[in-house]
Amino acid sequence: MSARTWAFRAAAPAAFALAFGTPADAQEMGKPRLEPARAIGETVVGGYAGIGGFLLGKYVAERGAGIIGVESDVTARRIGFAGGVVGGGLATAGVVYGIGSMGNQTGDFNATYLGTGVGFVAALGIARVVLGPAERPRPQMSTARRWATVNALAMLPAIGATIGFNSTRRYR
Repeated sequence: MSARTWAFRAAAPAAFALAFGTPADAQEMGKPRLEPARAIGETVVGGYAGIGGFLLGKYVAERGAGIIGVESDVTARRIGFAGGVVGGGLATAGVVYGIGSMGNQTGDFNATYLGTGVGFVAALGIARVVLGPAERPRPQMSTARRWATVNALAMLPAIGATIGFNSTRRYR
């Protein structure tokens, strides 16, 4: 077994316990137990809300750039991308926070939003590796593989948000 594999196997349980707490921690600190269905809902619904938020934010930012007189297509696309990142991040973090805060539980929105950002940076890095510097699917990539790649990358901000929220989860 390589050193990298050994380190991952040794660190994974500790990272999980740190992020989600252990049942003993839940009892000692008054932290609610992690509900797998809720965490899955936060991730899946948050991921798809993020896609919608990205598209809406990009549209609004590009239209705003046109209204204020931006003439360069490159600048308009960059403004649109920035608007999409903000819209997608707020949508993802908002949905994860909303689902996580149902009932008598709550968490920290800032940690949720930070987790979204970490997941987004990870998605950008992985997109560069998988899709290449152009960050576009290669022509030989099948349609099913393209959609699977896009969906997997879209879930990373929601996974980060879910970890951020659940690491700060507590009773109201």
